Amino acid sequence: MIAQWLSTSWIQSLIILVTITLVGIPFPVIASKEDLNGSNEPEPLQTEITQKDLNIIEQLVLIAQRNSAQVQETKAEMGLSAFSDIVSVELSPSQTTTNLTLPEVSSVSEDSFSLTVTFDPIKLVSTIKKLPVIQARWNEAKLQKRVAIVKNYVAYLQARQASKIAAYRMQKLSANRLNSQTTSPGSVDDLANADYVTAVTQMLSTSTNERVALEELAASVGLSLQKTLAIINGQ
Repeated sequence: MIAQWLSTSWIQSLIILVTITLVGIPFPVIASKEDLNGSNEPEPLQTEITQKDLNIIEQLVLIAQRNSAQVQETKAEMGLSAFSDIVSVELSPSQTTTNLTLPEVSSVSEDSFSLTVTFDPIKLVSTIKKLPVIQARWNEAKLQKRVAIVKNYVAYLQARQASKIAAYRMQKLSANRLNSQTTSPGSVDDLANADYVTAVTQMLSTSTNERVALEELAASVGLSLQKTLAIINGQ
């Protein structure tokens, strides 16, 4: 009996090791209520964008707009740079010589500077007329950045949920296989098990898609992956 128990435990450990080896990377697991109330019911899947998601999106949008070169360049066009050609200032040195009738000093030289300010009213009127257009371009750039962030964040939510579903299915399948091995010990050919291969492949695909979606979101915000995750996780 002891030998049989050891053999069964060794087979269970081997199955878990093979599962991890085939997958090759760590995958997210669906959080369960077992940690809270001792039940085995999985946490309900997300069916809509929550207020928490909206708050996260707003944070990411503000950061993305500050980091956007297009938004900042358009904003700068409405500042003092828009009036740089209207007023020109020229500073030029000059020297003045004064002749004196004193026998000791015949003349006195003085150095001075002259300041010339030139104002172009035609350019001023033209610049004022362009300001509404520049304002519209600035608003458009901000809206485009917002739409990009919303799309990328929703894509990340969908990819993360798909990854959780795949991980949960893999957990259930692994638990069933371990139970069957406990009742009927024997060798298992994982690659010949169509359900197992499908579950592993789906886990790899969904986990990869989640990582790509997160990378795209971080890139559109202009932050590192770690900082983006910190904002999403509320840290």
